[in-house]
Amino acid sequence: MTEQQANHEGGIQQTVEEPGINIQKYLQLLLKRKWLILSVLVIVLGGTAVWTFTRTKIYRATATVLVDQKAPQVLGNTVNEVVDLSQGGYWRNKEYMETQKRVITSLALARTVADRIGLVSNAAFWGPSTESPKKPRTVEDAAARLARMVTATPARDSNVIEISIEHSDPALAARLANTVAQAYMDQNVEFKLTSTSGAVKWLSDQLDDLKKQLEGSEMALYEFKKKHNIISISLEDKQSIVARQIEKLTDGLTEIRMRRMALDAQRKQILAARSGNPDRDPLKVAIAPVMENTVIQKLKDAVVDENRKYLALKEKYDEKWPAVREQKAKLDAARKDLEREVNNVLTSLETKHKEIRDNEGQIAGALQGAKDEALELNKREVDYQRLKRAQENNAKLYGLVLSRMKESDLSAQLRVNNIRPLDTAVESKVPVRPRVQINLVIGALLGLLLGIGLAFLVDTLDNSVKSQEDVDAVPDLVFLGMMPRIPGSVIARNGKRPDPKPELDLIVHRNPKSSVAESCRSIRTNVLFAAADRAMKTIMVTSPGPKEGKTTTAVSIAIAMAQAGQKVVIVDTDMRRPRLHRIFGVPGSEGITSVLLGSGKLEEVIKTTEVPDLLALPCGPIPPNPAELCQGERFKALLADLGQRFDRVILDSPPVMVVTDAVVLSTIVDGALLVARTGQTTRGGLRETVRQLRDVGGQILGCVLNDMDIEKRGYGYYRYRRYGYYRYGYSRYGYGHYGEKEEEAAG
Repeated sequence: MTEQQANHEGGIQQTVEEPGINIQKYLQLLLKRKWLILSVLVIVLGGTAVWTFTRTKIYRATATVLVDQKAPQVLGNTVNEVVDLSQGGYWRNKEYMETQKRVITSLALARTVADRIGLVSNAAFWGPSTESPKKPRTVEDAAARLARMVTATPARDSNVIEISIEHSDPALAARLANTVAQAYMDQNVEFKLTSTSGAVKWLSDQLDDLKKQLEGSEMALYEFKKKHNIISISLEDKQSIVARQIEKLTDGLTEIRMRRMALDAQRKQILAARSGNPDRDPLKVAIAPVMENTVIQKLKDAVVDENRKYLALKEKYDEKWPAVREQKAKLDAARKDLEREVNNVLTSLETKHKEIRDNEGQIAGALQGAKDEALELNKREVDYQRLKRAQENNAKLYGLVLSRMKESDLSAQLRVNNIRPLDTAVESKVPVRPRVQINLVIGALLGLLLGIGLAFLVDTLDNSVKSQEDVDAVPDLVFLGMMPRIPGSVIARNGKRPDPKPELDLIVHRNPKSSVAESCRSIRTNVLFAAADRAMKTIMVTSPGPKEGKTTTAVSIAIAMAQAGQKVVIVDTDMRRPRLHRIFGVPGSEGITSVLLGSGKLEEVIKTTEVPDLLALPCGPIPPNPAELCQGERFKALLADLGQRFDRVILDSPPVMVVTDAVVLSTIVDGALLVARTGQTTRGGLRETVRQLRDVGGQILGCVLNDMDIEKRGYGYYRYRRYGYYRYGYSRYGYGHYGEKEEEAAG
């Protein structure tokens, strides 16, 4: 998208491109190159259609089989169907199905099928061939060809495998698919039977050896029991008896040790009491057996009572008083009785402690004997268990081998298969290749993409000026406006150029309401504002190369200025191919060259036109040295004289890239206006033109884009014909003569 921004200094409307992708630009490019895109699309789509319809039709036949990891178990304790529903078996099943896929597509299975149905001599299998084989075909050749045709595809989340064959003969494809499926199932059964027969023979040989080993181990176990007297009772029972004995002795020893430890504490108290206080007071012996003895408690009470009485008499009488001495004797007797009873209890405790210690020693000895016997039994158990394990292992192996041999023998007679047919292949009526609709869609898409890509490539390689953006890309060059294509001005495609039509060059005057006239008025305004700070009397109109519409543009701008009320003269300074006299219908025998060469006067050679306030000064006779005339003093004086007589002097000059006339004129005029033809003027040529004019000090007003087809492309991007790069010279733009056909078309 673009937005108009006013340049207040120059008064020129310039467009500033906003960031982002310009969709309209790309759409206009595609519309502009639509015939190229359609041509590429038709070519690619046609080629795809030809290739598709000339291919041999290929048909596919598919047979399906159900594959389990193992066959149903009909032998043994139970009958089990093979259906694994556990999640843990997913990866195992995936690997198994991949293995079966490789088996189905193997050369070995293909060789079996080739032998079974005689593919070597089957002409339909080998297909039509104009050349005979260099050597006779073999089974290996047929197997290799068949293996390339076979595809095995495990169905997702199932135990089903699809066996497919692709061939040009649909009946043969179905037959081959069914034969491959049947051969696969037969091969699986034969492999199992072969493995089972070998297993039966091996098991039979092993059974004899195991029988001898079992008999030897049973005899060795018998001799061991006989030697160690463990015939009536087993070694395990003896170990249990000894263990229970050890357990009881351990419990008894623990109990008696607890009792002995309690007596040890009491004994320590007794020893401490005796050793610490030989004249101990019986009343102060604080030992549990003493404290708990009822006799001692009564004796203590008696001692306390007699002592109380003694103390009471002692307070009243003297110790020698008979009653006091008698009470003292009773007290002593009570004390002796208490002490004797305490000693008896202590002596009883000593005796009991000794008995417990003796009992503890006996129990500890019995326990040690039981442990020794247990260790001896454990030692015998090592040999016993070894012999028993050998006998049991030999018995198990013998039973297992015998059972497996019986089952294998029965399995050899029972043809159980874990692969079952599901669907048979049928003859297909619809080919799988070539896929006409898909191929045509792909061809159309590729053609469309290739056409679009080629359109962008051509547009990228095209370096001609096509839009205002190309003009703005040239440094210091202002876009002044556009000249729409004048109806009827397009050059014929047959290479013949028609005679110029003056009415096309005068369209601004003869059709002032046309879009061309409106564009010229806009350009007139922009030109005046482009040099608002200086006088703009003499304006040169030029272009990078020929046939770019500079003459038509110069005439149109001159008419627009005259319509604005200004007195304008247009001078034909293109002294090699002048055209102004033809456009305005005035005599061209005399003109500016006549004045410069002194053979005529300005008042005589200047001509009035049908446009009010617009006069024309034709070229006159074509001189041999136009460049020298343009840079002479007489030419400068003539321009000064014209500037005094007219408001605007418009010079129609030759192209810059062809001759030096325009470069010379740019140094003596007030400003130069460049004309670039859309689709013909190259960006490099436009930049080179600007550089040449800038190098000599020429004042460039700006650039006008000519021949824009705005009706088909809208503002900004226009239709154009692509021209090559021209190396302009006198061979292309040389001297001409009046009456010759002009090579520059109007517009």
